[in-house]
Amino acid sequence: MNIREANAEDIEPIASLYVMNWKKTYVGLLPDNFLNGLTVNEGIKKWQEYLNKEKHRIFVAYENEKILGFSACKEDEELKNCLYLDSLHVSETSRGKGVGTKLINTVGSYAYIKGYEHMSICIVKGNDNAKRIYEKMGAKHYKDFIDYFGDTESNSEKLIWNNLNYFK
Repeated sequence: MNIREANAEDIEPIASLYVMNWKKTYVGLLPDNFLNGLTVNEGIKKWQEYLNKEKHRIFVAYENEKILGFSACKEDEELKNCLYLDSLHVSETSRGKGVGTKLINTVGSYAYIKGYEHMSICIVKGNDNAKRIYEKMGAKHYKDFIDYFGDTESNSEKLIWNNLNYFK
């Protein structure tokens, strides 16, 4: 497995993985009508725009040209000198194989190299598997808050890595 920065050709598989994972991961955590309304076409638009923004990065984990997962990051809008791990998705068949950990490490290393002091991530409350992974890798609770996905609100939690030496 290798990791590289995403390019335009990666957008469709990224969007497909993103929509599929949201529809499976957030069942019972977010309203069904919201999840059922997610489309790959909307995902393509979202990730094309993301890829084209300055200081936004998408990393893909791949093997034999097949995308196994991706992570996306940008500057944290709330915290100073902090990189925000905006999205992390691993295909169902690639879970438990270290793909997510390597993608998190890639973003953490990127943050460290770029001179950020912290890295953050937000999760929907109830996404306990993700929280366990982040905490195992050194993230700590920062705050609970209400997040909005369009008109849909969710109970969420922000975690922070205060020491990026973990990612050296």
